[in-house]
Amino acid sequence: MLKKLLSLVCGVATSFCVGTTNISAENISPYSLYLKSTSSELSISNSTATCTSGATGYSGTTTKINIVQTLEVKGFAYTWIIVDIWSETDTGYRGNATNTKSNLPSGTYRLKSVFTAYSGNNSEEITAYSTEENA
Repeated sequence: MLKKLLSLVCGVATSFCVGTTNISAENISPYSLYLKSTSSELSISNSTATCTSGATGYSGTTTKINIVQTLEVKGFAYTWIIVDIWSETDTGYRGNATNTKSNLPSGTYRLKSVFTAYSGNNSEEITAYSTEENA
């Protein structure tokens, strides 16, 4: 009985650990199948945001990378409000996206980058955030 209970607890704990995909910028879980690295960078100058996202997969394995960039501003009670969204898909094992947004009102901003990497019909998704920047 104890052996069955221990086996059940280990199985549940493993499923929680393996299912985690939200990670910080430039940090990939060792369980990533199709991405080696990601980056999500935001710079703001003269009320213009430059949003840069990049991902590198595995040559011969990763066939396509989709990048969805979401520029967000900090709202009331630490919520994040969408300012703009862009999407780009690159074939091969490398993906990059750069977009700008001008005339930003003052506030605290971040870039959310969602990477979906494909190997044929299989895929995985990883989210990375930039550091917060002020306008």
